[in-house]
Amino acid sequence: MSLPSGVRRTGTRLDPILEAVAARAAARGPARATGPCQGRVRFQEALGGSALAFLAECKRKAPSTGELSGEPDLGERAHAYKRGGAAALSILTEQDHFGGEPADLAAVAACGLPRLRKDFTLSLDMVEESVGMGADAVLLICACLDDGLLRDLAVCAREKGLFALVEVHDEEELERALALEPDAIGVNARDLRDFSIDLATVETLLPRIPAGILRVAESGLHGVEDLKRVRAAGADAALVGTALMRAEDPARTLREWGEALR
Repeated sequence: MSLPSGVRRTGTRLDPILEAVAARAAARGPARATGPCQGRVRFQEALGGSALAFLAECKRKAPSTGELSGEPDLGERAHAYKRGGAAALSILTEQDHFGGEPADLAAVAACGLPRLRKDFTLSLDMVEESVGMGADAVLLICACLDDGLLRDLAVCAREKGLFALVEVHDEEELERALALEPDAIGVNARDLRDFSIDLATVETLLPRIPAGILRVAESGLHGVEDLKRVRAAGADAALVGTALMRAEDPARTLREWGEALR
């Protein structure tokens, strides 16, 4: 199928996901937020402390790993993340490849942590609907957005009071992200061609992000040694999904990580 204007094919395993997201968004139709939210401030405060902040993720499955959890309600998991010391939540709302639902954002609201809508944001409508869903932040992935749409989405997010996490995978994408002067840049260690992980990508790119922009390490973080690596590279926050979804006691896992990093 055709993709929305400004969305570009990547020639990687990301493309089928983009097609599915575009089809679902078209079926939902236009969305209009009732007004701006305060998510940007909440997210900045959550990730901007002196210690490495944990952005703990809720997802039921992933193309790189398969099924992770059959939980119909992610509310208790969100509370466990909070008890473990997570600073914020990343909630997958993509349905076809990650098993998420837009309703998952509301399901975790009671724990009180700021919430990133983790999806493939392809249009201004998706930014608008994120506000309506109660999100505090949205993800913008440089790999699949041309410069014009990327900037329009970043501007729209800011106008709506949302925090924007701009994701990059290489030097060219980092330069594009820096031109936006975004709230945060996330360096993803995953190669979109084969979904392999190389934390050296994070170690190379994170130090090139100037002060004033929050730095987030994404993907492939499975334990204390990985977290120490990205902290040494300058990460302000670590987005961790699979390791926490597989943890028998995610609250204890997070507490142990925090103690080890202190």
